[in-house]
Amino acid sequence: MIYPEKILSIEVAGDTIRGVLLGKKGKKFLIRDFASLKRPLPDEDLPDIDTLKQLARLLNYTGRHAVYVTALARFCGLFMDKKKVVGMGLYRLSEAAKWEIESYTGITGNNALVGVEKENHHKAKPGEIIYEDESDDILVNISAIERNVYVAIKERFKAADLKLKRIYPPEVSFYMPLFLEHLDSPRAILEIGQDYSNFAIFKGRHPDQINTLNFSCDSIRAFLENQDLSTDLVDSLKFTFSQAPPHEPVMLTGPGASIPEIADYLNRMAPSGAAPLLIEKAVGVTAREEDPADAVFGTAAGAGIRELSGKRFRSIGINDSAPLSVRIKKNAYVMPLIATGIISLGLLGHNQYMKYQERKYKIEIQAFTAELEKKKDTLKKYEALQTASERIKQDIQNTRNKIDYIRTEADKRLVHVIACLEAVADVVPEGLVLDSIIQEKDNPDDFRIIGYSFGLDSIGAFAVALQKYQWGVSAAIQGLNGSQTGKLTFELVLKTAMKIEEAAP
Repeated sequence: MIYPEKILSIEVAGDTIRGVLLGKKGKKFLIRDFASLKRPLPDEDLPDIDTLKQLARLLNYTGRHAVYVTALARFCGLFMDKKKVVGMGLYRLSEAAKWEIESYTGITGNNALVGVEKENHHKAKPGEIIYEDESDDILVNISAIERNVYVAIKERFKAADLKLKRIYPPEVSFYMPLFLEHLDSPRAILEIGQDYSNFAIFKGRHPDQINTLNFSCDSIRAFLENQDLSTDLVDSLKFTFSQAPPHEPVMLTGPGASIPEIADYLNRMAPSGAAPLLIEKAVGVTAREEDPADAVFGTAAGAGIRELSGKRFRSIGINDSAPLSVRIKKNAYVMPLIATGIISLGLLGHNQYMKYQERKYKIEIQAFTAELEKKKDTLKKYEALQTASERIKQDIQNTRNKIDYIRTEADKRLVHVIACLEAVADVVPEGLVLDSIIQEKDNPDDFRIIGYSFGLDSIGAFAVALQKYQWGVSAAIQGLNGSQTGKLTFELVLKTAMKIEEAAP
């Protein structure tokens, strides 16, 4: 996929909406402009359409592609079986991960859209030893959002004449501005948010550690104003800064980094100091002096940097699109109709060719008939051509019979297959997942259905429901296998009788 030169990254946090306009030239990221607006409805979770339009106009953004950062997108890390994960593509991995996240995010698998990112190990530098991880598990980072929330946000972006590419949680975006620098040595970055904070340590171009912390911009400010005398904040900050790589200041981003008294306090707390992330703003050929207060745009900028960094970095982002192969499989019932149409066109073409041949031979027959009186020796040729004409007529009749069959009986068969597939889809109970539906070669009226569930009741209910259709002869469960996780894999044979004129109950 070819990406545009620019992309608009938008973040909503509290009563503020922030936008950062980014571009990429070669391997270099450019922050072209950024701005923020007060939200007219700060208590509403979704972005306001008019505010989105106003923000795009304020940044002179004429494109459409945009990404969105919101705390409505949840982030968690899960350890999964390494052998299975290594062999999975991103789509299969995301489908598997969505059923594991409910206890961590509160989002059910049926209603989840997820992005995934496999654990990355930084390569050894010359002279550095990295020991092989012998664990059977691998860390998979997962971001998730409810499907209906994603659709609602996407529609609001569409109404604002923007095309939403992906949604990112703050936890995977706040540290990406470090990519604006050369990461020659280990670095740490701390985002001081309005509700919570995030801390990441970099060793190379991938975070070695990401932690969500329980203090916020308001809690630090209350502590500094002696409104909160708890020592938990001090202990938490000391422990966090003790993990930071030595000899390098901790980079500060988020709303708290733009408040001088908070930045000064954290600078004193960190052993090697702490400083707000300086974002260079350049519009056209002019540039503005860097301001520590601009660190508040770090999270929004990070989402845009991640989006422009390539497929490997975008995989943790959330969208509702599926690979082309998956979309084709979901619409596989159309393929028999397409094949029938192609065969019909071929047979019709062959029929026209046969007619052309018949006309050609008739002309020759007439010519030979006119000369029959003069040349008796041409009689054999005439009889041969007459025989050929009869054979062509028979071929034409056979072709017409085939066309009639396709127009009548073949359509009935296709309608029956489509009706069966639609019925199967309609009666799938909640909690049951179908892996494949195979039409038996020996008997096209029979279908082998393979899938899995986490309860026997849903499998039984599925088999009973299939037999309620008038064309359903029987639905027999031929295989049932369980696993330690409670997953039941089943194999069911649905026998049907073609009764197109009968409707489902």
